[in-house]
Amino acid sequence: MDEFDKTGVTDRELNSIYNKIPEGYDRANAYISFFQDVKWRTFITKQIIVNYKPEKILDAACGKGELTFTIRQFSEAFTVMSDYSENMLKNSIVSGNMVLASFDNLPFKDNSFDSVMSTFALHAADSIEPVVKEFARVTSNSVGIIAMGKSDNRFFRFISGVYLKYIQPYMAILGKEKPSDYRFIYYIYKRIPKNSEIKAIFEKYFVLDFFHEKAFGTVYIVSGRKK
Repeated sequence: MDEFDKTGVTDRELNSIYNKIPEGYDRANAYISFFQDVKWRTFITKQIIVNYKPEKILDAACGKGELTFTIRQFSEAFTVMSDYSENMLKNSIVSGNMVLASFDNLPFKDNSFDSVMSTFALHAADSIEPVVKEFARVTSNSVGIIAMGKSDNRFFRFISGVYLKYIQPYMAILGKEKPSDYRFIYYIYKRIPKNSEIKAIFEKYFVLDFFHEKAFGTVYIVSGRKK
């Protein structure tokens, strides 16, 4: 979309968001994304808001609400946060409408939201397609997703595997956290499909605006319109 060229993330916007992030912000996404998580979350948020102008947004598998926090910097859309973890919802960095639910079985009617968004969560699904299908069911229009991926390039997979298994857990020390708490990310990476397979799943249910691969394919960003 040509209009998307206008949604580039500026340094001023990123500085503003970083400055507003509460203490205790979960850094796991930063370690996965080579510390690009805020930038990419802002990127997909602006993509959806500028191109689809949603009035109702579902933040699926919201965690502590980092995506909803970002959405509120750019939109007054009615946003619902859902997560299967009651603890995550209780410790959200933002207040608002919250629903305890798994993203593969959402308690909403068909077409309940203008957009369904989810960041750094879809890779945790036991099976990705049922979740994508569920997102397509509850949105009437668009989807915007960031998640951990796996490149089709064998060399990139090798680099990513080394980083996630041997380097990323120890980077957690910089955040005063335990490396053992982050080793699970590597095992999730090992089981997820390659990015070409994930893209094909999305294309069953959405007409894609783009499917971007970042950080040697360890992260993908996808936006699309419901078929």
